[in-house]
Amino acid sequence: MNSQEVQRLFNEKNRFAVHAGVEVTEVSPGAAVCRMAVREEHLNPFGTVNAGAIYTLAETAFGAAANGNGNVALAVNLSIAYLKPATGKELTATASELSAGGHMATYSVRVTDETGKLVADVQAMGYRTKIPLEDV
Repeated sequence: MNSQEVQRLFNEKNRFAVHAGVEVTEVSPGAAVCRMAVREEHLNPFGTVNAGAIYTLAETAFGAAANGNGNVALAVNLSIAYLKPATGKELTATASELSAGGHMATYSVRVTDETGKLVADVQAMGYRTKIPLEDV
């Protein structure tokens, strides 16, 4: 499965992310970019973007990057640091592979607002299988 097919898979079949309004805009092996237009339902009682919405955006970017080589990859661990309240109209998550060897790979995901300010920083680890995405 090529990068465009992985992008399409995540935009159509990743039902929770679709429900949350996350769009995968770029995928390549080991890298991905996702965007989320902030909607009223993303906000917490204080008027900032809910931590769960930010996490969903970051996790989707990680998942797209980890699956970007065309084989099934699954999350093992994600650690997120929320650095500043998100108050803008759009958030972007950029994931990139830091290292990979055998079945394990680590990723960095940076979530920024529309001004480019860093909102959250994520370190993620994925388990890479030998199962082609076409087989699932």
